[in-house]
Amino acid sequence: MNLREALFQSKKPVHQFHDENSLMWIQTNRVNILPKNYFLPDQFVKIVAAFKPWLFLEDFWFTDSLIRDGIHGYRHNSRVAIHALYLAVQNYDLSKDELKAIMFACLIHDCRRENDNADREHGLRAANWLNERIDILPEDIQIFADHIKFAITVHTDLYDKIVEESLYDTFGLFVDILKTADSMDRYRFPRSDWWFLEKFVKLIPTQDHLAFAFDLALQTEFLYLSCKDNRKSVMTTWSRLSKNKRSPK
Repeated sequence: MNLREALFQSKKPVHQFHDENSLMWIQTNRVNILPKNYFLPDQFVKIVAAFKPWLFLEDFWFTDSLIRDGIHGYRHNSRVAIHALYLAVQNYDLSKDELKAIMFACLIHDCRRENDNADREHGLRAANWLNERIDILPEDIQIFADHIKFAITVHTDLYDKIVEESLYDTFGLFVDILKTADSMDRYRFPRSDWWFLEKFVKLIPTQDHLAFAFDLALQTEFLYLSCKDNRKSVMTTWSRLSKNKRSPK
């Protein structure tokens, strides 16, 4: 049974991994309104090239290798960090430290999952795990530790619940960016009814960004099937897309 078939079962696999047939289904069912010709903002490309989010993830961050290599693991967290940087530079005027702190929130958000299903407590689990290991954050962004922990804790909650939290008034920007960036990587699932929907987020991405999200997820996962190297699959796909889709000068 491939992943697409498995995700339609009432009891879904505890750990979920891609396969060629499921990826081919995603490729064939690309959302029609997503542009095939788009360009990546130059500032965004420069930020990702400078930060290289995929280099920061460590094996010990993850609950185990099944989570690390699965559909909510290393590649997913790296892509979410990339999308967060895109959203941040397109919508806000943030400092380098703020951008880096948001990136780390994305890199950590799913690391402490125990399975690839709902796992309702995984955000809180990750925030508590980080609280005991604040030194994994670069010293220059530890001032944003509370922002990061709150965003991670609530990232799977609906906004009706999140806005009732008093901390949202202070840390809402981190929450909004993480939730949208996370939702944008839902194109990795071989079920179109699970793909990105605006109604679940506050920060709305552009169609160009959504097209990039589709391509980044699909191409990263295809490459991982052949190389079985998380870092290489993200880094190589980013390099290819950032060259081919960079805005002309």
